[in-house]
Amino acid sequence: MRVHWMILLCATVANAQNFNGGDSTWYCGILANENCSIHIAEPRCGTDLITYTNMCALGQAHCKDTTVNQLHMGPCGDSGTTTRSPEQIVHGSELVLDFQCVVLGHRGCEPAMNEKICGTDGITYQNFCEYEKARCMHRDLHVAKLGDCSA
Repeated sequence: MRVHWMILLCATVANAQNFNGGDSTWYCGILANENCSIHIAEPRCGTDLITYTNMCALGQAHCKDTTVNQLHMGPCGDSGTTTRSPEQIVHGSELVLDFQCVVLGHRGCEPAMNEKICGTDGITYQNFCEYEKARCMHRDLHVAKLGDCSA
């Protein structure tokens, strides 16, 4: 099963948008099953002028409607103005990636058979989870190929 979604991920990387080379379907699929109410309340105002309880909830909204991004931290109406430059708006896909990194930072990676991934940094990651953790620190990291880099 893991190999199947890895192949799907690699096959769709070229078609992914705004997820820095990652597959939005994979990231949003994981986030869709997340219970956002168990995460710390950290209100964020969406570009749809709805106040979301935290990064998780705003990320879920972005996955349902890609036009929803983060207008600013805090509840809507607390900023004094709703006008922001495009540089000040945080794209929803960045929130989804950031949330994924927070979750991965608190979870261990389970060993997997034959799931090695060669990153564009020339490092062989033992599994997709370890590769994703590395992407959290290096957003320009992508999959070079499945398997060991030296093979």
